[in-house]
Amino acid sequence: MNITTLANKYPPFVFTVLGLLMAMGIYSYFTLPAQEDPKITIREAVVTTKFPGLDAQQMELLVTKKLEQAIRKVSKIEEIRSTSRNGVSIIHAKAYDHLFELDQVWDDLREKVDEVYPQLPQGTMQPVINDDFGDVAVMTFALVGKDYSMYEKQQYAHHIQDQLYTVDGVKTVDLHGVQTEQITIEFSSLALSKLGMPLSQVLSQLSTQLLLKQGVPVDKPNNGFSVVIDSTTETVDDIRNKPIQLPNSNDTVALKSIANVSRQAVSPPSRSAFFNGQQAIVFSITMLDGFRVLKFAPRLLDKLDLMRDSLPAGTSLHIITYQAEQVEKAVFGVTTNVLQTLVIVLAVVVFFLGIRVGLIVGTIVPSVMLVTLAVMGIWGIPLERMSLATMVISLGLLVDNGIVIAENFKRKLEEGSSKSDALEKTGEELSLPLLSSTLTTVLFFLPLMLAAHSAGEYTRSISLVILISLLSSWLLAMMVTPILCKKYMQQPVTESKSLPQKKNTNSTVFVKIERHYATLLNRCLNNKLPTGAALICVFFIGIYGISNAPAEFFPSSDRKQVLLTLDFPTQTSLTTTNQYVNEVFNLIQTNDSLQFIENAVAYTGYGGPRFVLSLAPLDPADNKAFMVLSVNQETQMQQALSDIRRTFADNFPSVQIRATDMFLGPSDPGIIHAQIKGPDAEHVYQKGLQLQQKIASIPGVIDAWQDWENPTPQIRVKINNVKARRAGISTQDIFSALSMFYRGNSIGSLIEGDDEIPLVAIGQKGERRSIDTLKRINVNPQGDPEIMLSQVASLVVESQYGAIQREDFSRTVTVEARPTLQSAEDLAPTVLPIFKQIEETLADGHSVEFDGIITDSAKGKAALAANVPMALGVVFLLLIAQFNGFIRPIIIVMTIPLLTAGAALGLFVTQSPFGFMVILGLLSLAGIIINNAIVLLDRIDIERSKQATLRDAILVAGQRRLRPILMTTITTILGLLPLIISKDPLFFGMASVIAFGLFVGTLLTVGVTPLLYETLLKNK
Repeated sequence: MNITTLANKYPPFVFTVLGLLMAMGIYSYFTLPAQEDPKITIREAVVTTKFPGLDAQQMELLVTKKLEQAIRKVSKIEEIRSTSRNGVSIIHAKAYDHLFELDQVWDDLREKVDEVYPQLPQGTMQPVINDDFGDVAVMTFALVGKDYSMYEKQQYAHHIQDQLYTVDGVKTVDLHGVQTEQITIEFSSLALSKLGMPLSQVLSQLSTQLLLKQGVPVDKPNNGFSVVIDSTTETVDDIRNKPIQLPNSNDTVALKSIANVSRQAVSPPSRSAFFNGQQAIVFSITMLDGFRVLKFAPRLLDKLDLMRDSLPAGTSLHIITYQAEQVEKAVFGVTTNVLQTLVIVLAVVVFFLGIRVGLIVGTIVPSVMLVTLAVMGIWGIPLERMSLATMVISLGLLVDNGIVIAENFKRKLEEGSSKSDALEKTGEELSLPLLSSTLTTVLFFLPLMLAAHSAGEYTRSISLVILISLLSSWLLAMMVTPILCKKYMQQPVTESKSLPQKKNTNSTVFVKIERHYATLLNRCLNNKLPTGAALICVFFIGIYGISNAPAEFFPSSDRKQVLLTLDFPTQTSLTTTNQYVNEVFNLIQTNDSLQFIENAVAYTGYGGPRFVLSLAPLDPADNKAFMVLSVNQETQMQQALSDIRRTFADNFPSVQIRATDMFLGPSDPGIIHAQIKGPDAEHVYQKGLQLQQKIASIPGVIDAWQDWENPTPQIRVKINNVKARRAGISTQDIFSALSMFYRGNSIGSLIEGDDEIPLVAIGQKGERRSIDTLKRINVNPQGDPEIMLSQVASLVVESQYGAIQREDFSRTVTVEARPTLQSAEDLAPTVLPIFKQIEETLADGHSVEFDGIITDSAKGKAALAANVPMALGVVFLLLIAQFNGFIRPIIIVMTIPLLTAGAALGLFVTQSPFGFMVILGLLSLAGIIINNAIVLLDRIDIERSKQATLRDAILVAGQRRLRPILMTTITTILGLLPLIISKDPLFFGMASVIAFGLFVGTLLTVGVTPLLYETLLKNK
């Protein structure tokens, strides 16, 4: 008993289960987690280690290298990249793409880092390991207040932070741009010298006066109390008036006579944030797992509205990014496409099959959609751009089974079978062929499901949704559609000579099409050699067209935001970076050509919060800034980018400003990366500069940049060990004196409520910038006799690298650039001759190679291709099992190459680049083409037992299967129109390839399959 007959015995049970699943599907649509894009596992941890005072090369050799060697012992780490700068080492450790459970990997990483830490130079700070990169900010907003100090804004910010944590679903509320305050005591070395007072004595006196409250417990019968010594300083004026006793005298002077005392932000400042030109505090809010962003985010907005009313006049809150808006656009935008496609498919089916049969077939479409949503709810597959758009793509595929069943049922009735016999025979004849064709389509997406790469992970929901929807389609087609046909399809009335029969116009049209098809097919079968030669030519034309199509791994996003990365000279301080950023804001607000910019946020010294999962924040550096510009919805992004690049280049010629739009996929596809690797730092650096210049000279290439940046001057203190020993001065004494003078020493605290503000002694700002003052710094910790730095050391000005980059233990200069006339992948062949020129001049042990999107694209395609042989093998085994032979499966597989011609035509007509999504379109095409071939071959085998000759069987089978094949093709193509017309940024190329490929491939398949059948199975 087949599944159709079984379902017909228990229709109440079948329809009850279907109704429950459809209801669950509706519920899942409104309750499933919704997100803009698929979630990608971030397999990267960052190890940050600091040692103030060491230059970049010392950090590389003494700190970075040892940590890299320890991290390499973690077997699941695939790649190690590092940056060594003055006083800081940043190491990125990336795990293998096939790993998902990473907690143990990072635990092993911490263990290895802890083991090597004692071997690092004394004075190295404990390495900080950050492995939490997967959280994306649901919302970011800025608090600004022009007339309020940073301290006051921070008080309001902490209040807002506390209130936001009361919103159900909040995971973290991080504050960006907070500036820690301190009481700065700037000593004048000149004033101290005149008084003959060593700085160490002044600090000693201050430290004894600046104490926190200390209590002495006192026991007493029945209860107790404590005696508190309160010498806590309460105001800055109190500190200014602190008495300092002069040496060898009972006289005192006020601290303010020998030092400037002021309350200010920590200098150098910490990472800063700006919104529309005002220094701001930016809030970054992440959401707990299991909450739905479309419900969570509005609760945040409601909370913000309440808090706005409680803020003082002159302060305001401004939304920067709001993920719910993007999710709504992605999810409901694609939902609109799904509904449009659904209407189109139903209209096509009704048009070709008539209202009664069309509605019978059409019911399967919404049913399958809702059942798919129900299963997605059970599996926890979220609603996002990828999973919903896959439903659009699969609509044309899933209606195929219903069309074949209804068409076959109708023909059985026309041949005189009863409804019960038609139902049973339809189930017997088609359950296995349709299951086989469904499974082959699903299997063609198996490589995507198994691809061990971030691109595969990004698109994995496509294969899952295809699996669910097509299997659901087969089940409903075999269990529900025949029951509906039996109940509602009319038995053909026997023709009467006295009563003229009403003819179905659509049937008449199809009869004519079938006759013309049979005539054409017969001619092709009579001329096999020229037909075969023509098909081979078409195949090679298709291969040529695909291979010469523009290449782009993933397309750009439709977000109306521009990303700016600002790289200032390496020696630029964070204070100077902030000044530059203020000039940038002033340009944005005053330049007429940039009026399309609605708002702008900037982060100096780092990249700010992660507001898109695929956008990795910048590594911290004082000379870097990152900006996000939101533009008007009506603005053309390419024109906006062009205007921004031109305006910024004209106004900031000395600053490297790189502007880009948002992108889809796991990494930016618009930047080409090339690397020079080797052990010799100077050789690598010089060759990197040559490579940068050569790539920059290519027409259309902009933003050429290399990551070792520019060399920076440094003053090296060379200690005369003999003189230092005689004076009783150690290296540590010199370091401590310089550290205090330039970085400052904490000598106490000022208490304000629950805040403890540090008091820091430091050299005067003007003196800190003078080399002469540096020479006169007192380096004797005892203070008497006075010994200046110049007496025990010499000062040498020399140049050093701004940043030393390493990749897998090799010093590596990475050159990146952005081509504007073609994609990064298309630019690669132009860069190869440059590689050859560089290679000829490289020293032994050095190399030049591609990195970034070139290698990432190659790895992604390789990961996809790695499982294609297995998928094809399983498909072939399935076909062998179905047909119990080898020739028929070979015929079916030989139809796959026919899709190349249509795919190439689609890429040419729509001017779509060839990328990862197009490859998925080719896989989908292969599944559909095989479906057509399976159904056609199965019908030929059935007709062979009924017809007199093989040729008659082929012609009759072709005519009988032409209508369902053409209907599937037409419904699929028309169903893809919403994605093509709207130029969906992610699915446009894929939909174009499927539509054109299916149109051409179907026309070729209905001719090639019969031709191969008659050629190979003539005598079998």
